[in-house]
Amino acid sequence: MNDIIRVTILMPIFKVEQYLEKTLDSVFSQTYNNIDYVFVNDCSPDNSLQVLRNTISKYGIPEDRYTIIDHKQNEGIAVSRADCISHAKGDYVFFVDSDDWIEKNTVEKMVEATRNGVVDIVGCDFYKDYLSEDSTYHHEDYAETCMENLYRCLNYDIATVLWKLLIRRTLFDNFTITPHVDIVEDYIMSVKLYYYAKSFVAIPQAFYHYVQYNQARVSLQTLWSVNMHIKGVQEVEEFCREKGLYDNYVMHKLNLRKFNIKSNFLTKGLLDYKAYRNTFPESKRMWREMGYTRNEKLKFWLAEHDLFVLLKFLQR
Repeated sequence: MNDIIRVTILMPIFKVEQYLEKTLDSVFSQTYNNIDYVFVNDCSPDNSLQVLRNTISKYGIPEDRYTIIDHKQNEGIAVSRADCISHAKGDYVFFVDSDDWIEKNTVEKMVEATRNGVVDIVGCDFYKDYLSEDSTYHHEDYAETCMENLYRCLNYDIATVLWKLLIRRTLFDNFTITPHVDIVEDYIMSVKLYYYAKSFVAIPQAFYHYVQYNQARVSLQTLWSVNMHIKGVQEVEEFCREKGLYDNYVMHKLNLRKFNIKSNFLTKGLLDYKAYRNTFPESKRMWREMGYTRNEKLKFWLAEHDLFVLLKFLQR
């Protein structure tokens, strides 16, 4: 095929020594040729940087086709993604997490879907890969329009991750990535990208392999991660207000998301009645619309009515 469209593969790297070579093998073996690469080593404490350099050498990647940014201190994923984007030169960018991998024809098929560079964003399905070597196929319920995809992002009706999207690079010129708001940086950027994009195409095939067995992933529900999710939904809500999108439908979607976050404060590991009461009180009734068990519904009903003494008794 004609490789006239340039694609930059973007890869933040942190503590992935045992996974990185497989990831790099997949991106350096693409059937599409017009690709360059930006890597950000976020002060990784292991040998990830050496694995990167060794694999670049193994494939003989020319110096003018890759950039390595070496952070002197750990900055987090949001800053790393921003640095990736600021050094990208391609017409389109494609994020690959450094412990995942992609099929050999990923870039080729996604570039084809741009219709010679007309389409702003191309999305695909993905696999989840497990330690047992099993994989599950995940079909994304994309909409045909960018605005509807924005709405579907609000409460995660589609996965709000960047790594399943081929994105026109100049879309990122419309906004600044908030530094040190990590984990949810994909969520925030997905909403903004769909807002600024004019066209979208979905490919009903899975090209991306989302690895589930890296225990170093930071998406576990700790207090830190819940606070990141709080910041994320607040930034998205503010963005929707600024852009005149904040109607009853958007408010409802965001309240569902807020309750999903709020509910963590009634779990055993993060139990905090005061935090539950004070976090997004406007969403406290949303449990009625979710598929909770009868016991969970009782828990949320008691919490909604501030009956935390009874709740404490039931949770013994």
